[in-house]
Amino acid sequence: MSILRLNRTNGQAGFSVIELAVVFTIAGIMTASSVVMFAKGKARYQLSQKAQSMSWQIERARSLAVKYNKTVTLGFTSQNSVFGITCTNCSEPKSELPPFVIPAGLRFSTYPTMTIRGNGTITASNGTIVISDGQGRQVPITISNSGRTLVGDVADVETTQDTTH
Repeated sequence: MSILRLNRTNGQAGFSVIELAVVFTIAGIMTASSVVMFAKGKARYQLSQKAQSMSWQIERARSLAVKYNKTVTLGFTSQNSVFGITCTNCSEPKSELPPFVIPAGLRFSTYPTMTIRGNGTITASNGTIVISDGQGRQVPITISNSGRTLVGDVADVETTQDTTH
């Protein structure tokens, strides 16, 4: 049995305009939804990579504190736009670790200062930093006292606006 139907009036085979319109409509809907899903996935990936970059900055500062057996302070600038080594008596680690410029649009739940000892342990004013992109996505970075950092999964958070005044 052939997929194409034979038009009995004039002997031509093919699909009707309605059948073609339905197929193209379904294909269009599937394409549009996949573009939206791709855009959301890309935004989640980018936020995760930015959090990972910040985690790497902490891990690298820890490695340098151990390497030079020095206490290193890691924190944010007064405008919270740059994250890096802030101690004044640690020129060697500073020279090996450039500051991390915070990408525009990122928001942090806290801006902690971390003290990393020469044995690799970290004392932080807050053990978890939650980074959000302002679009309802956020990712936590957990800093343990042993000196390890863990980047969590990106989560979509419902943004609710308070309508009561």
